[in-house]
Amino acid sequence: MSANMSIFQFVLEHSQELIICYDKAGRIQYINEKTKELTGYQNEELIGVFIGELFNGIFVCENETAALQEEFDGKELIETAMYRKNRTCFPVEMTLVKTKLENDEDVFFCMAVDMTRYKESIRKIEEKSEEVRESMKARDAFVANVTHELRTPVNGIKGHTELILEREENLQKQSYLRLILDCCKTMEGIINNILDFSKLEAGKFQLEEKPFSFHQFMERMNNQFNAVVARKGLRFSMNVAENIPDKLIGDELRLTQILNNLVSNAVKFTSQGYVGIEVTKNMQVGDEIELFFIVVDTGIGLSPEDKDKLFKSFSQVDASITRRFGGTGLGLSITKELVNMMKGDIWADGEKGKGSSFSFTIRMKLEEYEEAEDVVIEIPKWRSAELLNDMAGERELMYEFGSEINKRELRNAFEKLNISMDMENWMKAESAVTMLKELVSQGPKEIQRAAFKLSMLVRKADYEKSREASDQLMEMLE
Repeated sequence: MSANMSIFQFVLEHSQELIICYDKAGRIQYINEKTKELTGYQNEELIGVFIGELFNGIFVCENETAALQEEFDGKELIETAMYRKNRTCFPVEMTLVKTKLENDEDVFFCMAVDMTRYKESIRKIEEKSEEVRESMKARDAFVANVTHELRTPVNGIKGHTELILEREENLQKQSYLRLILDCCKTMEGIINNILDFSKLEAGKFQLEEKPFSFHQFMERMNNQFNAVVARKGLRFSMNVAENIPDKLIGDELRLTQILNNLVSNAVKFTSQGYVGIEVTKNMQVGDEIELFFIVVDTGIGLSPEDKDKLFKSFSQVDASITRRFGGTGLGLSITKELVNMMKGDIWADGEKGKGSSFSFTIRMKLEEYEEAEDVVIEIPKWRSAELLNDMAGERELMYEFGSEINKRELRNAFEKLNISMDMENWMKAESAVTMLKELVSQGPKEIQRAAFKLSMLVRKADYEKSREASDQLMEMLE
């Protein structure tokens, strides 16, 4: 027993908590070393003293019985102040425990933790947080002012250049003036990106969801991108699935911004070849629809190690990209944030020197929806040709539309395609693959996507992958 008491005494004396033992009347019987250290009292000075001397306003003594004040009664943990011998105080958290001695006498323990360092840390964190908030406000105000000030001269240069261009007849000077206008547009894009990034960082960026006609919207995008791509001497194609409902509710402006960023990047990094867009419906649940977009190009491409850098702020795949093509590295970062805000995801794929593809999903509401409508779930996000091979379960449904005439036309189209690829006549190959896409346009989505994938590879003039995709499509149609 004495050995146990010795261990108990050792633990009490070396505890980092302040431990005070008192009787039913609140008279202190014992204090440990930590209590002496923090209060400045010696053991004999507090023996028999009412515990309320150390915790002002916490304890009361009625009829020789110590009790807690009403506001603290029933609390397991009490935040209060503990007083030192010199009547200064420090913050503590304390808890009270009642037990019985061997003679059945009640004894009470008060255990407290010094919260001085914790409170000081909280105070410093709050100060730093306030400093950060003030700094963010100052930064936002600075960015807003700077972008406004930059827009004024840029708009002035743009306006005067357009006036001069209307009157100028010299072709060489017209070329110089158009170059100035292109520089102004680039500058406007950079200014807008900086302002958008600042809003996103400050959490002030909000979507404005309104009803709009999706197919009319995509038609406008098609006209706009056709002009942009053609100016650089590239080919452009857009395919929009017909089963996408027309009346949707979403942020049309931000969807425009996403597509503008991706297509602008594709055009910027592509010197020859084409840029293409495909839009399909992933799924529809209730009044919500998920759309899948993919933007492909035959530009400089991506290496596997580059993909992680793409969607980070102020990041491009290497310094030479900035020197050759310009840009702040904010466009894709903003695009990712916008896609995420629209409950979607974004991916990048590509091969160095062989083009790239950026795909993303977004969710929007249906303007016209009947609760009795069946849930439609379509093929999940298109990853690559490997996914098409894994979807054998639907193949029995695949070619119900395939009459003997269709099959004969398909065989002819495949023959033309394969001969054209073998002869490396890629213009004829493109014509053949276009015919193939038309022939399967009423077929299952898996077939249509495989045909689109094949057309993308043919446009890249990639013989091995095109031949492989052609063989896969033939197998799916058998």
